[in-house]
Amino acid sequence: MKKLLIILLNLFILNLIFANSPKTNEVYVKGSNINMQEYIKFCDKTKKIKNLYVQKYEVTRKEFEEYLNYFQYSMLKQYSKTGGLFTYDNLMPYPDCAAVLITFYDACKYCNWRSMQEGYEPAYDIQGELPFELNYFQWKQENGEWIYYVPKMPEIRLNEKANGYRLPTINEYFYLLLGGQEGIDNKWWEKINIAEYESFTTGPTEIVGSLKPNGLSIYDLFSNAPEWIWGELKEYCRDDPVNSVKNAVGYSPRNCNYDNFNLISYFSTKKNLSPTSPLERGFIGMRMVRNAE
Repeated sequence: MKKLLIILLNLFILNLIFANSPKTNEVYVKGSNINMQEYIKFCDKTKKIKNLYVQKYEVTRKEFEEYLNYFQYSMLKQYSKTGGLFTYDNLMPYPDCAAVLITFYDACKYCNWRSMQEGYEPAYDIQGELPFELNYFQWKQENGEWIYYVPKMPEIRLNEKANGYRLPTINEYFYLLLGGQEGIDNKWWEKINIAEYESFTTGPTEIVGSLKPNGLSIYDLFSNAPEWIWGELKEYCRDDPVNSVKNAVGYSPRNCNYDNFNLISYFSTKKNLSPTSPLERGFIGMRMVRNAE
């Protein structure tokens, strides 16, 4: 009995160690007490950036299809827009391409699903279910009149102490984009040739990790799919007034190509990020992080 208890205790300790260690597809990023508003005006006033484990790559089509298959969401493969230019296969031609057509609701649910699959505590408390649909914005007839229908997305609460996967906050995202504390101290963004990091295609997503990583060994922050970020929207979203204040922002500096590119100069011209409907199934993907403390 005593030996069994010792074995169980050792297994418990090992589980804690591995749960708090980076996986092969993650990098450890040391946090900081930096005020990100000094660099990016639309970051919030929170000064502390937590120590993080960050996915090196964006979530791929193959990875997201595992989630779709688990919940039997096979409908997404039928996705298409006018003229057939934006079919599922055209947007993501290979299994290792960055996944898109992900709503904010899907992204949070995917984070929880991956957390449970890998033995972590889910980071999101999702207050209800939303039926899976190809397009949440639909014209519907009510009382003889056609109305533009947008469903109410369930409230999603973040458990900041959970060790499971989640989306980066606005401050965390731009901290990673600028290369972390060391990158900011050395003004890393002023010393790079942006062409080595950023693809200028407006077509389908690329195989993740095809271009050079940034100083933190994180790929595709400048290219591939724009990524969902966790941050409160304060502006009206034209396409989705129902969910306009949800914690959803989709953004990437993709295709901001011009001579002598400077990240700080580029973002200093922007007062805020454009609101994005959390239920938009468009050209937006995701990358996950988890707390390292």
